[in-house]
Amino acid sequence: MYKPRTLADAVDKVARQSAGKDWGLYANLLEHWVEIVGAEYARVTTPVKITFPYQPNEAQRKNGVLTVRLPKGLAMEFSFKADLIRQRVNAYFGYEAFTRVALDPAALPPPEVKIVKKPDPAILHVIKEQASVIENKELREVLESFGEAVFGSDKHTGST
Repeated sequence: MYKPRTLADAVDKVARQSAGKDWGLYANLLEHWVEIVGAEYARVTTPVKITFPYQPNEAQRKNGVLTVRLPKGLAMEFSFKADLIRQRVNAYFGYEAFTRVALDPAALPPPEVKIVKKPDPAILHVIKEQASVIENKELREVLESFGEAVFGSDKHTGST
């Protein structure tokens, strides 16, 4: 009989094959990258590889190299910040997991900058007026916020 598998199981299997026994450490690093290095660094960097020397009898992997990908134009600037990133990563894990951060400059597209614009005051007035008939205050406020978000976006206001 066919037993369905979850997508998570399949992804985990492929990830373990590619990252080896360090998959858990790498997954933790990916999941918490913003928290570890801060939003400013996380916007332009991504951990892409971790390597450790052969350590058959060690409970914790140490003396590793963390490879971080970033745009080519930032390589020189981040060569001065690599040690700070290494310190933050090691502080997050609570021990000296990595002794070096290697930079992998790549031709990456610039990060997408999302510009939030305020909706037209006339549209806000119409939204509030139409929502005023709703007695439940919480529901009314949520619907007003939703209307502001929908009609304040570029695709509905025609602005750029």
